[in-house]
Amino acid sequence: MSSTEASTASGKGLTLTQWLVMAVASIGFLFDTYELLMTPLVGVPAIAELLKLPPNHPEVTAWMGRMLWMTALCGGIFGLIGGWLIDRFGRKRILALSIFVYALSPFAAAYSTTLSAFVFFRCTTFIGVCVEFVAAITWLAELFPQNRKKILGWTQAFASLGGVLVTSVAAWINLHSASLPALGVPEAFSAHAPWRYLLMTGLLPAIPIALCLPFVPESKIWKEKRLAGTLKRPSFGELFAPELRRTTLVTAALSACAYAAAFGALQITTRSIVPGLPELKQQQAEIGPLRAEAGKLNAEMDKVMPAFQQATKDIPGLDAVVADRAKNRIAFRGAMKAGNSNVVGSLTAGFKQLGTKLDELTASKPEAKQSVLEREKILKALGDNREKQLPLQSAINARGEQVQLRQETGGLLGRILLAILVVFIASSRTLLRVFIVPGLIVVPVTYFALYHQSANVFSAGIFCCGLLVVAQFSYFGEYLPRVFPLHLRGTGGSFATNVGGRMIGTSAAFLTTNVIAPMFSAKPTADHYAMAAGLVGTSVFVLALIFSAALPEPKAQTVEER
Repeated sequence: MSSTEASTASGKGLTLTQWLVMAVASIGFLFDTYELLMTPLVGVPAIAELLKLPPNHPEVTAWMGRMLWMTALCGGIFGLIGGWLIDRFGRKRILALSIFVYALSPFAAAYSTTLSAFVFFRCTTFIGVCVEFVAAITWLAELFPQNRKKILGWTQAFASLGGVLVTSVAAWINLHSASLPALGVPEAFSAHAPWRYLLMTGLLPAIPIALCLPFVPESKIWKEKRLAGTLKRPSFGELFAPELRRTTLVTAALSACAYAAAFGALQITTRSIVPGLPELKQQQAEIGPLRAEAGKLNAEMDKVMPAFQQATKDIPGLDAVVADRAKNRIAFRGAMKAGNSNVVGSLTAGFKQLGTKLDELTASKPEAKQSVLEREKILKALGDNREKQLPLQSAINARGEQVQLRQETGGLLGRILLAILVVFIASSRTLLRVFIVPGLIVVPVTYFALYHQSANVFSAGIFCCGLLVVAQFSYFGEYLPRVFPLHLRGTGGSFATNVGGRMIGTSAAFLTTNVIAPMFSAKPTADHYAMAAGLVGTSVFVLALIFSAALPEPKAQTVEER
């Protein structure tokens, strides 16, 4: 028995090595959530800038949807491969590699100058997150076999802090991005774009992990069997052998239900459902015509863009001049708001100089200049439109942030509650049903009834929904290492979590917003999205209750014996 195991088994206080192990795992869990929840914060502004389109353009929205399913697909497929690597090459080694992948990927994405590069690095980020979770729960379960339940329960609670942290960091960056050091990106892009700075913070977990890694051990039982030559080779096919088929399929199905509840209901709440709360009716009534106007302007933009894109390809240097004119206009708008006449005068003079450059570049191609000017005219109209929407949208966003905070707080309490109950409730089925059965009532009541009452009571319902859904994520983190044999622990856990949960379960977001909500109306409103989220959320809780009847109880052997 290693010192890590011995101290835990004897009931003594944790050693420095044990604290380091827990710190590495906790940092990994926290930044799992941090990295994933960056996506809704950076996705739209990044895609808009890279495509040179306004944020509310339909093409930006379409690419945001494409990126979500592409990352989920990559996470499922490569996450499963990562599970095999965990069993083949070691828990600690793959854990460290996965954390470095998801830490370096967003940093690389921050310097993206093409949409393909941005999407690629978001996919690799998702892959790193998917592999890290399985590696971490397997590593902890084998290093702390006696106190496995307590250690896994409390370290996973840090995952719920990731959402609060990334939201806070994003808010700070939005306020201070203009004063931060300029980034080394081509002139056609903003050197102070907040989304780029936020992505760069994804590098943070790599620093403490690199410092701690030399001082934390590999899983003792895995290492001993590997050195003795008795460790079986992992096999995907073995997951579906008669003795494991039921475990594999049921855990994947239950994991899919948990993620479906999260992505098919909770994750779309802030964006699609909060705007319909009774307190926001006036804002919705006023913002509707403005959005219709923006839609018409975006349609005009679609007609202009082919000629503009061709012009930037045919005339060297035109793209840079257009970018400088855009930066000048943005700065001019800000100076006008601030009433800074000196800056306004300087920017006006600069814009004239840029106009001269534009005339020189397009002297032989007047149609190119015309496409530039038409695009700028539409962009100005869109900018004016956004300014009119801003106070209305700010009120909606503020309410959404309040609801989101309630959800995150509920999720944190759910993980803490799981960490407490897992010690006292022996039956795995009973423990899971503690969170499933109340959800059969809480989810439909929240989305079908409380939503129509007031923001405060709806937020209370979302708090309870967050508690019941997120607790299930911690549940599987503790349960999965106990039901798969040593040589398949990473592979089996990865199939359940990444294929069942992150690949299949997350597709519920598409089901809610693109399939069910449009059944109520060709142009769904917040009310329709609430109905769809309630139907999806309730349905997956019903399915989870049914599947829980087939959930195998872990065998009596310890983690080492399996």
